[in-house]
Amino acid sequence: MKEKFKKFIAEHQNIWQLIKFTLISSIAGIIEITSYLLLNSVILKDLNSRPFHWWIFHYQGGSSGGQGTMIAFLVSTTLAQIVSFITNRKKTFNANNNLAFSIIAYTIMVITVICLQTYTGPLLVTQISKIINNPDISGLLGKFIWMFLTFIIVFVMSKFVIMRRVEPKAKEKKEEAAE
Repeated sequence: MKEKFKKFIAEHQNIWQLIKFTLISSIAGIIEITSYLLLNSVILKDLNSRPFHWWIFHYQGGSSGGQGTMIAFLVSTTLAQIVSFITNRKKTFNANNNLAFSIIAYTIMVITVICLQTYTGPLLVTQISKIINNPDISGLLGKFIWMFLTFIIVFVMSKFVIMRRVEPKAKEKKEEAAE
């Protein structure tokens, strides 16, 4: 059984990466949802009556969420992305490319996703609220939708751009063979 599993992994590297990425993303997702719910519904609940407006970040306050929701969103998303980056860099993609490049590119990607999510999130929740008249469920559904979209974006960008496995150049291969 163990040999079959090793053979499967060797023959299906992309599928195995997707499986590992999914497992790690699930752990990051649990951290994200748990911290979001704890912050938004308990710790920062009193701040939700306060509207929050800055640049593309617009939270009306009340049932659509306010300053507390904004803070809960940013903190929960940041925690999840830190867990995801650290774990996926070596465990999923076995990246050996430049770490500074990976950190900078990943940060840019995450900020871009956060801006998109922040801009469209309240719009999405407002539309969901028209169907489901429960602000907590509407907010959570909006969060789940964006978590799925983030999963797809982060996997593709991580695999093909940010956390690549770089093969040594021909010159480096010759030097290694000579040693």
